[in-house]
Amino acid sequence: MFRLSLVCFLLLLPAELRARDINLDELYFKKDSLRAQHLAIQKLDVYQSVQAHLVDRDVVFAGWLSGSDLFYIQEVPGLAGNILFQYNAYRQRRTERTRIPGVITAARASPDGSFIALKRLIRKEDVVPSGETVIYSFRTGKTSILPTQTGFLDFDIPSGEPAIVYESSAGITEYYPDTGRTRLLIEKRRYADIAVPGATTMALLSPDRRNTLVISGGGGSYAARLYGVRTSFPIPGISSASETFWVDAHTIAFRSGSPGSFSVRRYDVRSRTASTLLSSSLNTSLTYSPYAATLSFLNDQVICLHTTRDGKTLITGIEGEDVSIPATGSRFISLFNRRLFIVNIELMKRNELLLRRSWASILATYRELSLDRRYWENEYSLDYIRRKIRLYSSLIDG
Repeated sequence: MFRLSLVCFLLLLPAELRARDINLDELYFKKDSLRAQHLAIQKLDVYQSVQAHLVDRDVVFAGWLSGSDLFYIQEVPGLAGNILFQYNAYRQRRTERTRIPGVITAARASPDGSFIALKRLIRKEDVVPSGETVIYSFRTGKTSILPTQTGFLDFDIPSGEPAIVYESSAGITEYYPDTGRTRLLIEKRRYADIAVPGATTMALLSPDRRNTLVISGGGGSYAARLYGVRTSFPIPGISSASETFWVDAHTIAFRSGSPGSFSVRRYDVRSRTASTLLSSSLNTSLTYSPYAATLSFLNDQVICLHTTRDGKTLITGIEGEDVSIPATGSRFISLFNRRLFIVNIELMKRNELLLRRSWASILATYRELSLDRRYWENEYSLDYIRRKIRLYSSLIDG
């Protein structure tokens, strides 16, 4: 009964899950399609062709901490819970840190790797699950819980501070997990004009803490406004609070657009002008790795890495989700089909010939699927297949 209630709750809630390893093929092809199932194997072969390291299976969230250490959360079937692991990529050794019940919907690590903050849905006395923010400290091994109104992402972790920023009853609040100290950053009355009743409100502090971006809304419809020391003005076009990041003290990166055609944009708060990094994608899963100064996003599921220092974008040709990059910028982690991989970027570039062979095989399968509507899941399947054919053709053509 609880599982059925939870499923209904997730379907009806107008909020967005952060990651949980979305595979677009599963949305557009029938589950009993052998050709479509073969696509997953071919895309796993892409990881093998670049000599990626498989860390673990049944992984729902992951991210770099510091140095060679990363965290990942394994959802264990039958356990009705999750295991948090710390993994050392150099030694290829994992350590179980704690177990967390409930359904985890988002996970983010502090910039210094000292703690992670999770959002979860957990059933207590009510039939409908309630939301909580769970904070785990890698320094002390202790877990603390911050009651909140939603089980979906409603906080930010600012750069340079071991703290989380969220909305309390008083307004935008900064909370320090190590000490339990809180302080009010912006009173609620100051941003009341953009706060959407009954919706989630998030606040993102700029790296120099001179500006605060407040975003309120849900389901792809948001109001966003930047509050500075002496001025405030709206930021147009944001369609995902969880996919919005400060790149530096003057630049914001965010997802824009609507389902079927999302884009990734950079916005300069000084000139109030925007530029487009990706014009159209079915999903973007935008993330930012500040120490590596790299944005990662998806072009119809294919991972793209944009280095903000030189403005160059690397289209990897690898499909995945929940990308995270360490400070060195020499590798990245990603999820595909609930498998967690570490990809060495130099090895990936050196194995371009094998990559191209894998792309050609995938392209051939999509072309076969375009000719047989028995495998299509819905009326949008053909449009999806055509998008994938164009994407893999452009990868092969270089």
